[in-house]
Amino acid sequence: MKEKILKLLAKSEPLKTRDIAKVLKVDSKEVTKAIKALKKEEKIVSPKKSFYTVEKMEEKLVVSKKDFVSLYKEKGTFKTKVEAETSLNSFMDLVGELLTSGKEVNFTGWGKFKIVQREERIGRNPQTGEEITIFAKKIIKFKSGKKLDEKVNN
Repeated sequence: MKEKILKLLAKSEPLKTRDIAKVLKVDSKEVTKAIKALKKEEKIVSPKKSFYTVEKMEEKLVVSKKDFVSLYKEKGTFKTKVEAETSLNSFMDLVGELLTSGKEVNFTGWGKFKIVQREERIGRNPQTGEEITIFAKKIIKFKSGKKLDEKVNN
């Protein structure tokens, strides 16, 4: 039922519950139940009271960690979002530990993380024009791999 509603809303203007039920030829109570579930999953939005539409994913330019965990759960073999988030946190912690210890992290074809030392340099305070010292620090650089570059550019 939820998939049918999502397909319908993706092809149309915002619709009311009764209109969705009429088009799909099902009971309004079934549609209401499915809509509540879709709203909870944040797959549909209600731009006007009682009207529903699909949230356009391409409009969202930033994927939050919460959204990423949801996608990771669907793509992976995780039973719950908690399992997916635990796995993601373990991955991020390990990459952080490896970088902190001075090692590069290389995923062949996807990319490489490494630490680079930035030297101390002179800069300017944009408000006053006064010269300031920007202290040396370590930064993390990411160099994308060939496969990732091809995927993004095709």
